[in-house]
Amino acid sequence: MTTVRPPKQRRSRESYERVLDAAHALLEENGFEGMTVQEVAARSGVSIGAIYERFGNKETLLRSVHARMMEAMLEADERTGDPTEGAETAGEAIADAVAAMARTMNNNRKALRAFMHLGAVDEVISARGSEASIVVSKGFKRSLAPWAADFRHPDPDIALDVAFRIVYSTLARQVMYGSVFESDRRISWKRLVDELGTACAAYLLN
Repeated sequence: MTTVRPPKQRRSRESYERVLDAAHALLEENGFEGMTVQEVAARSGVSIGAIYERFGNKETLLRSVHARMMEAMLEADERTGDPTEGAETAGEAIADAVAAMARTMNNNRKALRAFMHLGAVDEVISARGSEASIVVSKGFKRSLAPWAADFRHPDPDIALDVAFRIVYSTLARQVMYGSVFESDRRISWKRLVDELGTACAAYLLN
């Protein structure tokens, strides 16, 4: 089983959501290895037996939490709309697109950290995370495509793809390991985001 379909009855749906909320919170606090079904039951007020009856095992519970989070993050991005809408120059648009992606990751960084590590051993979570990342990639490229005439790169499509990979990979490593994993220089999240925007602008526009 990969995920569980949400129940239709109101009371069952409320219990289901409480379980996912509790599991999500515990995942942020303790990581996926430290999250137990017993703790989820205690925090959600739903019995251990009912949780196992609904989800079957911890693996499916985690996959359900992940699926809900990915859906919520993508929906939030859709509601926000084009982050470059107010930009007056290509450089501003690039900085805005980078900042928007960073904001989404930072707002969900604790759970993302746990799921990025879990994705290394769970192919379902890895596949769903990849699908969501590709959606984000398409949104990033779509928001910057109107500025392609300002790009100096001979292949704007490739340039946008590489720019996205640079930003995504750097932010993902920061989420997973912090700021001093591959370098001993500490750098704040905001400074990193600002520098990524500058680096992408230099790559695309110079």
